[in-house]
Amino acid sequence: MSSDNSLLPPPDQLYGQLFLDVQLSRVFSDTKTFVDCVPDRSPSEIVALYEREKASPDFCLNTFVHQHFNAPKSSTSSVTNDRTINPRDHINRLWNTLTRSPDKPAEGSSRIPLPFPYIVPGGRFREIFYWDSYFTMLGLILEPTQRYLVKGMIDNFAYMIDKFGFVPNGNRTYYLSRSQPPFFSQMVQLLADEDHTEDYRQR
Repeated sequence: MSSDNSLLPPPDQLYGQLFLDVQLSRVFSDTKTFVDCVPDRSPSEIVALYEREKASPDFCLNTFVHQHFNAPKSSTSSVTNDRTINPRDHINRLWNTLTRSPDKPAEGSSRIPLPFPYIVPGGRFREIFYWDSYFTMLGLILEPTQRYLVKGMIDNFAYMIDKFGFVPNGNRTYYLSRSQPPFFSQMVQLLADEDHTEDYRQR
């Protein structure tokens, strides 16, 4: 088990003064947007580039940020409410929108890559959240075709426990300093009760 989180510094440590300038200048209306951006090159290269260019008379911070960072999109921006279907069918459609495949590592990204599929809350929340996921699982477990996601999320939390020694608030580097109420055992119990097996309890 490894609990050394210093190898995954959050955006404020990666970008230093650039981070402060972006957030204080309100380049994005939502401060979560910048910390979820993915840079187009290594953070050290971007910081060096920023230090060289910011003194230029025609320098524009907004342009610099949008040139070197890919801003995230809302998880549910394409969702429309169809009043012709019942609530259960509507929720079942949302699972596909909110499901994320195993992550691929991206240098400079605040996202902590997870090895199994998972569900995100949606909107500005583009990562798995710890205790929120338990209540998501209560819905997923009712649909046989979605139970693989329950197992996937449990396996992801087990992965983070092995890696960090605990389950962080979510799979972001800026969440590594905090957690949420301990729901992992209830998640395991939920799946074990549904599958009628002792295998999960051995975690």
